[in-house]
Amino acid sequence: MMRFAMKYIAGSLALPLADYLLTGFWCQSTQIAILAGAVLMLMYMIVRPLLRLLLGLFNVLTLGLLYVALDTALIYLLTLLFPGAIAFQSLLWAVAASLVVNAVRLVAGMVFDKKR
Repeated sequence: MMRFAMKYIAGSLALPLADYLLTGFWCQSTQIAILAGAVLMLMYMIVRPLLRLLLGLFNVLTLGLLYVALDTALIYLLTLLFPGAIAFQSLLWAVAASLVVNAVRLVAGMVFDKKR
């Protein structure tokens, strides 16, 4: 349970990191970025697995690019949930933000899922 909480916290901090690293992705404040990151992690835990299950065959046909599009769509949905507080200049910046979030989640998974 502790590993799950640590991965959730690390994932929640990925959105402020994307805000810091990417000039085309903007959050109004650090507090909003952390709150939006927590909401994004909830969407990653609930919505994303269901959509991945439904779209699994299409992912094979697109060689995995569908998952990138799915993660980008979740970032776009986040901007709709926080209007004016989170924005991106173009769709490519949303793709870049989703890649940063997934990179942080990957590293957190490797760190916190190690066998002792």
